[in-house]
Amino acid sequence: MTRLRAILRGLGPAIGPPQLREMLRACIGAGIGLTLCIFLVRLTRVPLTADGPDPTLLLIAPLGATTMLAFAVPSSPLAQPWSALVGNTVSALVGVAVIMTVHEPWLAMGLSVTCAMLAMMLLRATHPPAAGVALGVVLTAESVRPLGFGYAFSPVMLDTALLLLVAVGYNQLTGRVYPFRQPIEHGPRDVGEAGLRPVMKGADLTEILQRLRLDANIGAGDLARLIDAAHQQAAEHLFDGVETAQIMSHDLVTVHPRMPISQIAGLFQLHKVRTFPVVGLDGMFEGLVSEADLVRNLHKPDAKSDGVVSRLIRASRDVVEPVAADVMTRTVGTVSEITPLGVLIDLLAEGDQMAVPVLDEGRLIGIVSRADLIAALAKAHHTAVESPMNKAAASDG
Repeated sequence: MTRLRAILRGLGPAIGPPQLREMLRACIGAGIGLTLCIFLVRLTRVPLTADGPDPTLLLIAPLGATTMLAFAVPSSPLAQPWSALVGNTVSALVGVAVIMTVHEPWLAMGLSVTCAMLAMMLLRATHPPAAGVALGVVLTAESVRPLGFGYAFSPVMLDTALLLLVAVGYNQLTGRVYPFRQPIEHGPRDVGEAGLRPVMKGADLTEILQRLRLDANIGAGDLARLIDAAHQQAAEHLFDGVETAQIMSHDLVTVHPRMPISQIAGLFQLHKVRTFPVVGLDGMFEGLVSEADLVRNLHKPDAKSDGVVSRLIRASRDVVEPVAADVMTRTVGTVSEITPLGVLIDLLAEGDQMAVPVLDEGRLIGIVSRADLIAALAKAHHTAVESPMNKAAASDG
């Protein structure tokens, strides 16, 4: 019974149920795209025969499958413009070459598809409907043969190009990114974002997909988004029930953006901390200033000497002393009161940020330092250790 259930599960759907909105978006777009494509092709009135346009050659049947990919799964590598345009065109060229050299239909059918697949793979333009293009050439050999290799360019390449043009516009208008194949490197985190983003280059992601034989099914850009989402989800559930509000510090020492760095240095010495939040007169958070920021300001790359006397002479020549706004870090990770503890761990584990500001609509309401986080983790560990001991004592009693 278990074996039968496993077989039935393997034969069942491999794709999750679609959302109604996405399903309607794709289906309506496919209908609009194919209709516009037919209209545009008819305007061109090509290819021409002795009696005028041949309606059977104005549109190729595999274009329906290309439409399905371009509108329903626009993020798939198989649906991208290069794959579709080059795949369909080269397959048509292969099909025409086969019908001109092979006169046995049964042999030409298999040979056309085989050679078309090989050509697509060599050109990195794998597009499943294109195999149908090659087969279609053989099945309609009597109509295609008079056109020769021109058939590959009109109607095949023309049809595909017009359809892809409509697909690009429609997907953009309905919120889908198309084409979408080039992996985007992870940039610096903007203020307000939280969570650890694994820094992986596009080449690394591509190598992983190729090693797992998944490069034809998912692109590097999609894999990067999946990794981000998985890390974010894992971080949120790492310490379920523990939120930022439970561990953040409410007694805040802040600095003003125009505060001179000499005064900030005095605050560091007085309060024995490593980071101060910078807050404007309107109460809005603007950035973080750390001890490392002050050190970098004192040891500028253009300094000719690092000696004490040289620094004093250089300081005496400076008319205006640098202020917090000149040295602070503006792009930092921030959280809210309800951010899970796991996200805080991600932010502070990166190493560049010593504390995480807690904001409410841009206003600073607290801060979580590494010391706060370590204390929270130690408390959680202590509670976890005591719980089994209490249970054991209760059972002994």
